[in-house]
Amino acid sequence: MDGSTTSISVDPRQQLDDIVDFVNDSWLASTDFDGPTFLWNHMISDASAQDDDNRNNVPVAAPNEVADVIGLTMQWYFDSISSIVPTAERTEDGVSMPRNDMPTFRIDSQALSGVDAVVGNALMSTRWVDATTNLAKSVEMTARFVGNAADRDGEGFDYLKELIQNVRVYMDSVARNADPQDGEKALRLITRVACNEDFQLNATQMVELLSCGLSFAQWDDTRMFAYDALNSALDTMDRFAKEAKIDEDGRCDGETAHDDGVIAAEAATGSTADASELIKRTVALSAHQQFEESIMFLRHDLMRVSGDAADADRFLVSHHESEAMADAYAARLIAAERWDELIGFIDMVERDRPNQYTVMFPEDLVAYEWESLREAAFEALGRWDELRAMYRERIVEAYDPSDLHTIAQLRAISGRDWAGQVRSIVTAYDDGSGRYARNPIYERLLVDERLSAEAERYCRTFPDARADLAAVL
Repeated sequence: MDGSTTSISVDPRQQLDDIVDFVNDSWLASTDFDGPTFLWNHMISDASAQDDDNRNNVPVAAPNEVADVIGLTMQWYFDSISSIVPTAERTEDGVSMPRNDMPTFRIDSQALSGVDAVVGNALMSTRWVDATTNLAKSVEMTARFVGNAADRDGEGFDYLKELIQNVRVYMDSVARNADPQDGEKALRLITRVACNEDFQLNATQMVELLSCGLSFAQWDDTRMFAYDALNSALDTMDRFAKEAKIDEDGRCDGETAHDDGVIAAEAATGSTADASELIKRTVALSAHQQFEESIMFLRHDLMRVSGDAADADRFLVSHHESEAMADAYAARLIAAERWDELIGFIDMVERDRPNQYTVMFPEDLVAYEWESLREAAFEALGRWDELRAMYRERIVEAYDPSDLHTIAQLRAISGRDWAGQVRSIVTAYDDGSGRYARNPIYERLLVDERLSAEAERYCRTFPDARADLAAVL
């Protein structure tokens, strides 16, 4: 064991400063609204405002032409690959072939060039309703195409995601520039596509489309349009759940538990009457669960963007068992320097879900997950006794050599009581009694503090530590 912790310089407020800097400089900080948002991003409005300078009152393709323009290159793609797939068969609507026999879709095949043409034309026009009609059709046909193509590498899906982002930017311009009547019509067109069958099984993209409504939620005279879009989606997925016989607990057909692995195994082994129905049930359950999780973000952002900060905060707290929601509220408290409330919130999270992780903070910033946030709060409040107890426990429970800095952290806030802190650690560790693995941090403490008797007792529990502790034995 080389090196010593005695020469390490530690800032007692480093954890606090690092976390505050991250919250104030990352997506968690909102310059537009009073708190963080999940789906809204100021870059959407920045991009739409920039694009406004290039838009003009120019006509767009007629609705009866759009499907032909988009469908022509898509059909050409399927016709071309059918010529090399022996199992392909012509149908009344096009070509049918087993998906496993279909070549992997590549974006450079130009199958979506018709979409590019229609979308490029629509994005440049200020004829808001006509242009949105074509954008909605483009999204609808692209989603259907990607669902039918063998998109094994996700190139089609990436194209669809980018298309949806372009639609979001355009709809922000609609919300800002169109008269309310046209804005309502345009958002209904997008909502209708978001709620169709192609997106009911892909709730993440459904909610991304529905988040076009956030641009309308910023103003009093159009805010209701955004909530109408949300309610349309909720009604759609309620019908979806009823058709799939999914109850309020996310269970299907009276099941006592939802286990995709069991259902898939049953389908594979033929242990139930209808394997295809089991597979459908699995897909439906997964889609419904994905929707329930995704729609929470839209609900929250609608409140935040609408100016209902208190309601948005209460919503985050009431859904603190969602990692992202809990992280967002913690960031909200950190930004507001409400440290006592942060500690109480951490207590609640750890009580209700003891193993809940943080997902919005970088791993190196919160190495101890929620306890790292508690550490920052203790630093901010100057609660040094509790912080010392936290560091002592980390040393006693350490198994990872990366925890070595904890000794220096404890020393930095202990002052003249350092010897007392060391005695407390030795007493709590109890020579490793009842433990099954060595503690490299405790061993470093023994060496640094020249604790010969304690090291000797430690080696009775872990004889293989003698070589590393030879300097003090």
